[in-house]
Amino acid sequence: MKKLLFLFMSIYTFTFSITDFPSLSWKDKEFDLFMSFPGIEEDLSYLQDTKILSKEKPKEKVRSYKFHLKNGFLYKIEVIFDSLSVEKNDIKNIYKTLERTMGHPTSKDPININLGDITLHGNSITFLPDDETTVSLKGVDTLDKNNTMTDSQLILEYWDNDMLGMTR
Repeated sequence: MKKLLFLFMSIYTFTFSITDFPSLSWKDKEFDLFMSFPGIEEDLSYLQDTKILSKEKPKEKVRSYKFHLKNGFLYKIEVIFDSLSVEKNDIKNIYKTLERTMGHPTSKDPININLGDITLHGNSITFLPDDETTVSLKGVDTLDKNNTMTDSQLILEYWDNDMLGMTR
């Protein structure tokens, strides 16, 4: 009986978990995040009805994980890499790992956003690893009004397709 229960729980976990975050599922609540990632703290949020919880330095070369909850339910995860320790070969390895585990990208889009005195410039590569999740790898450089780079970020985003209004 214990083996049967374990088998059911294993199948449930792997069937409904978020790619690369097996302890989480879309629409988990804040309590679930605290159980999976002890030491997370509330971060600044810029959207109404959205709470952001952050886990700083969860592993090597990662600055933080950011968990976005809308109306109390998980809908987005950001992995923000440490720009001081991630090198060109690391970026290639991250991309190769994504391609190996999630398949070929479904789109590659440039990022060009003018925000007055600053411009965001880079690329976004999107993967659809399963019916429930969209994953984007984004390299974004921040340029000032003199076109001088002031910041560079590598971000891996996981989105709940329900929240994006996407179904496959």
